[in-house]
Amino acid sequence: MRIVVTGMGVVSPIGIGVDQFWEAAIKGVSGIRRIQSFDASRQRSQIAGEVIGFDPASFLSAKQVEQTDRFTQLALLAASLAWEDAGSLDGYAPERLAVSLGSGMGGFATFESSATRKLQNKSVPPFTVPRIMANSAAAWIATKYGLKGVNLTTSTACSSGGNAIGMGLDLLRIGKADVVIAGGAEACVLPLTMAGFEALFALSTHFNNNPEQASRPFAKDRDGFVMGEGAGILILEKEEAAVRRGAKIYAYLAGYGCTCDATHIVAPEMEGQVSAMKAAIQDAGIPPERVDYINAHATSTPLGDIVETKAIKELLGERAREIAISATKSLIGHTIGASAAIGSIATVMTLHTGTIHPTINLAEADPECDLKYTPNQATQQKVQTGMCNAFGFGGNNVSIIFSTL
Repeated sequence: MRIVVTGMGVVSPIGIGVDQFWEAAIKGVSGIRRIQSFDASRQRSQIAGEVIGFDPASFLSAKQVEQTDRFTQLALLAASLAWEDAGSLDGYAPERLAVSLGSGMGGFATFESSATRKLQNKSVPPFTVPRIMANSAAAWIATKYGLKGVNLTTSTACSSGGNAIGMGLDLLRIGKADVVIAGGAEACVLPLTMAGFEALFALSTHFNNNPEQASRPFAKDRDGFVMGEGAGILILEKEEAAVRRGAKIYAYLAGYGCTCDATHIVAPEMEGQVSAMKAAIQDAGIPPERVDYINAHATSTPLGDIVETKAIKELLGERAREIAISATKSLIGHTIGASAAIGSIATVMTLHTGTIHPTINLAEADPECDLKYTPNQATQQKVQTGMCNAFGFGGNNVSIIFSTL
């Protein structure tokens, strides 16, 4: 049984919809700006990848806007775009339509605003809890489309969207669903959330006056990641059924690997990352030399980019230097639970178009980051097998394999 991607939707700091997102990505457009959604003048990191011009009232009723957090609204728009892209799914029984979504933080915008109101002795909105809960987005997607099958939410920090896609693959393989709406959503450009990452010295603080240059994976002078927000959704189904209904097939979802470092709650470990990549390759049933593109996790942190570089070398040996790599986070920042979903869409589009988007802001690489990162300019290359990496706090490592073969 082979699983295919038949629809995609993305809401990102560089565009809404796959076409707009991909056009900006291959041009190397940065979506990082000074924060507009709140007064960030007291934050050490005052920049982020925000979805500018996003208006939930344009596709949700006033009541629905009131009852949903921003992360759910982003997910609903991405799901709507993916659903439309996939074509008619009316032939499937509602009980066989599943949702598998990832979010690292859930409705933290609601949490922060409601906590502030409570501390000010003001009433909190009646939908505070349903807006905050991490499974809110998955539930709203199911409700909108009448999806009565399995409904899952994965929360594994920065790898949440990757695990959600992997779980979607497993649901289809074991016969628990015929279609899975899978991906991730996050809306963490928030004062408290960012202050928490600042306390860990995880965010970039040296480029507040040059936001577009701040997210710089593998660069010698990188100083941390840039917070981002967004959502990415993929429609997954079995190849035979997709062919029967005449669906457009972007790529095969071929393999999924997930491991835990079990060593440190924050610091990454090479061994776990290597194990996740190996597991995904084995799950896909392919030799490692088949992989010819990697969408790296590449957050732009001083330690993380080095560890991932070493892990890729450990996995592929000398061939690691031949593999095309790019970092989507250089363009949009780190969208936490949505990052692997958006990275997966970038990986699929790389396979689909034969274009590898650049890793921007890479004028001088860290000496310990010495692989082929597609610096600053897109390249044309036929890619048949791509890997998308996602590594999260808690030592959770995910790799996903997409293929055209």
